[in-house]
Amino acid sequence: MGTTGTDESTSNSGATVRVLHAIVGHQFPIYFVNAVRSVLLMAPNDDVLVVDNASGSATLVRELQEIARREPRVRLLLRDSNDMSRNTKVGGLYDAYNEVAADALNREYDYLHIMQNDMQMLWWDDEIIAGAARIYAKYPECVNIYTVVLPRHVHSLSADLEYEKPKLAHLRNYGLTDAGLYDLKKWRARGMRFMDNEQAHARKYREEGLRVFCHPVPAVAQIPWPAVVRNGRIIGREVQPREDFLLRPLTPAEIDQITESTELTSLEAAAIPWGWTCLTPYWITDLRSIHYLAARRADIRARGVRAALPRWERRGLPPGTSVLTVQRQPQYWFWQLLVEPLFYAGRRVFPAVLPGGRRPLHVGAGGPPRSRHR
Repeated sequence: MGTTGTDESTSNSGATVRVLHAIVGHQFPIYFVNAVRSVLLMAPNDDVLVVDNASGSATLVRELQEIARREPRVRLLLRDSNDMSRNTKVGGLYDAYNEVAADALNREYDYLHIMQNDMQMLWWDDEIIAGAARIYAKYPECVNIYTVVLPRHVHSLSADLEYEKPKLAHLRNYGLTDAGLYDLKKWRARGMRFMDNEQAHARKYREEGLRVFCHPVPAVAQIPWPAVVRNGRIIGREVQPREDFLLRPLTPAEIDQITESTELTSLEAAAIPWGWTCLTPYWITDLRSIHYLAARRADIRARGVRAALPRWERRGLPPGTSVLTVQRQPQYWFWQLLVEPLFYAGRRVFPAVLPGGRRPLHVGAGGPPRSRHR
């Protein structure tokens, strides 16, 4: 375990503030190491806490231990328990989150910045903290600022955002999210903690009057079309890196474009697969629901068939490179885009044959769950 360094981020007043970046995850060594390395590059003065949530992967643990050995500002927490009984989707992820929050409070950081292991930091500078400080000061009901860039279908095609003014919006359904920047002074004063699942703490703190704002210049991107863990099983495959990072870091000109834009940027604009390709518009979870097809339908209605149809993203490939020669996500695109969502939607509508006899076919009440950001 490495020792803790000193953060030198500054606020608007010029005062030094201490920021802890925490990367939390389970499995996926390539994603995990990519996330950690991106933070080390983009936030060279900040401390980093890396949390392996009981992955059981000797390869991953060795790689993380080697990073912590080389980097004095990195600390490594290896959890040995990942309780799946309370949440079959993410297991004990939020137990790990609460350990991270307690660590940040005990070490008296001003801000905690949480990323999951399938995310990458594209850029970071003092203005991110300064901009967040202005939001925290103006909106006492804000404890959590979402620093992750949203995909197009969330900020352009859904009702999930409510704008206070151009480029400043809050998430309607959330009082707390599981990523982004957290004001630890407010967190401590309210005695906050993460619940067993995302919907629980989102609802609890929304009902208490809290709001989550999206950072006007988000710096973190989720890897499009990621592999995921569901019920303890890996679904999909990791991208095999061919460049230094899975997503190409933003150039100064691209960062200026994001900061100077009068609108929130989208994941499709900011996240460029580097040395591989994927379908755009992007998707950031698995396809085991009807939500992807619903998003495509809304996109077609908003922009027309030609603009909304999926196509291969080529910006991160050398000129003249065929998409047939590089890794593609999703791998079996026709099956995964059309057949897989319909298959799993059908399983919800038509219950399986149960042992001992048949159950009458019926449509479950309540409809599909609302879409998530991840």
